[in-house]
Order: sequence, then structure tokens, then C-alpha cells
Amino acid sequence: MQHDAIAVIDFGGQYAHLIATKIRRLGVHSEIRQPEDPIEAFSAYKGIIISGSPALSSHGEDQDYTKEIYDLDIPILGFCFGHQEIAKHYGGSVINGKQEWGHADLHILGDHPLFAGLDRVEQVWMSHFDSVTAVGPDFEELGYTILGEGAEPHRFAAIGSDKLRRYGFQFHPEVDDTLHGDRMIANFVLNICGCRPTWTMDSYVAEQVARIRTQVGDNSVFLLASGGVDWNVAARLFGEAWCTDSRSFAEVTIAVARLQSWLRDLEPRPDAMTDLFCL
Repeated sequence: MQHDAIAVIDFGGQYAHLIATKIRRLGVHSEIRQPEDPIEAFSAYKGIIISGSPALSSHGEDQDYTKEIYDLDIPILGFCFGHQEIAKHYGGSVINGKQEWGHADLHILGDHPLFAGLDRVEQVWMSHFDSVTAVGPDFEELGYTILGEGAEPHRFAAIGSDKLRRYGFQFHPEVDDTLHGDRMIANFVLNICGCRPTWTMDSYVAEQVARIRTQVGDNSVFLLASGGVDWNVAARLFGEAWCTDSRSFAEVTIAVARLQSWLRDLEPRPDAMTDLFCL
């Protein structure tokens, strides 16, 4: 079955994988993409979320990415750094200043699908050094934040263009400190992007096992696993695809573990590679 999917572009922030996890919990498939991935890699997605980053948008850092994503006819939502990049790309301004860190109150300025089902004031989590100070002609300010009693309003904390289907949050909806951030993400993924919640981890495993069987057919596969999580998951999927009982998969796992241990023992020896090819 073909599932609707969202791409999460990882700019090196802390929460890219958390964003993807929150999307998957909605029953929608999500994949991590790299900023420099070719534009063709994004053609099958129903929407894109741009993650935060330690880079400073105001200083032009991390600018070598595939900006052709902005030409795609799909919704895009940016968090923190992604928010700033969207604002800047469409004619807004970003400065290095007006830093915030901690809980803030988001004041929502009007009805909008991104904030459907939420109160006019929502607790959000701020963590940034750069700030959006103006937006382009097709954008509007959807909300501002106030961090602490008596603080000045932080303008353009949420921005959007329904015409372009481009949106940005200065705050982090993916963390639990943003109390209803999950609802904001769901509003984007399910309502604005129109994704169908048909994906589950159980179905994903079954689909990947079937894909392996179809791709390999009657051929043989030799897998050397490094011991990391990705390799162990791959080994498990191959086991599900071919092993007829748990004992045969256990034998394969033990053999790989012994080979890894043996190779580590050989590393200090200059004749290690000779021994390896003389097996």
C-alpha cells in the first residue's frame, strides 16, 4: 500500500527525529531528509517540515541546501531555523537578536487551520538567537509570544501564507514543553497537507519484509552487520524474510557477533587482512 508521507529536513538541530516520531504517531509515514538531497527526492511527499538548527540564519549559515523545495506545490512548515529561512526566502527580515529561552505564551491572532481546536493563548517553548522582524507581502503574522510577565511581545512567532502554503513557528511544537504542539503538528500534517493516517510500524515491517522477498527473489544475500542499531534492524528484517524459525535466525545472529568479535581481535595485527582472505 502506498502511504502518504512527510519529509523532515534535518539541519542538525536536536529534534529532527522527534519531529518524525510525532508525525508517525499520527499514523502518517515520515522520513528524514538531508538539506542537500536533490529536489527529485522530495517529489513523492505530501508536505515538508524544516527542522531547527544551531546555525544562524541571520549570518547566512547553512545556506547550501536545496532551495528548489520552495518551488514545490506542497505545504512547507518551518520550526525555529526553518521558520527564519522561510521568512527570509519570501522577502522577510531576520536579525541576530531578541533571543528567548524557556516557556512563553503564544497569543494567536485569529482563526487559522494550524491552530484549530486550540485556545487563543498557548504555552510554547522558545530556544533561539535569531528572530524574524518582518515578513514578505504574501505572509501574515499568525501569532506573537510573550516570555515572562512584563516582557515585550516577540512579533512574528507564527507566520503563514495560505496562498503559498508556507508557514513558520519560531517555537518548537515537537517538544512536550509546548503543551499542545502535537495538535499543531497534526493540524499541519492531516488538515493542511491532507495526509491519510494509514501507516503503522507493524504494517511498515510487513511491507519491508515483502519488499525484500520481491527484490531478492531466489538470489542469495550475504549481510555483514556492524553491531549498530541500523544494521541489527536490517538483519532482523532479513531474518523475518527468510528464516523459517527463531533458531535459524539465532544462528545467523550468533555467527555475525562472533565474526565481529574476531575482526576486532585482528585489528592490531598487520597481517589481519591476509588472515581474513585466507579463511
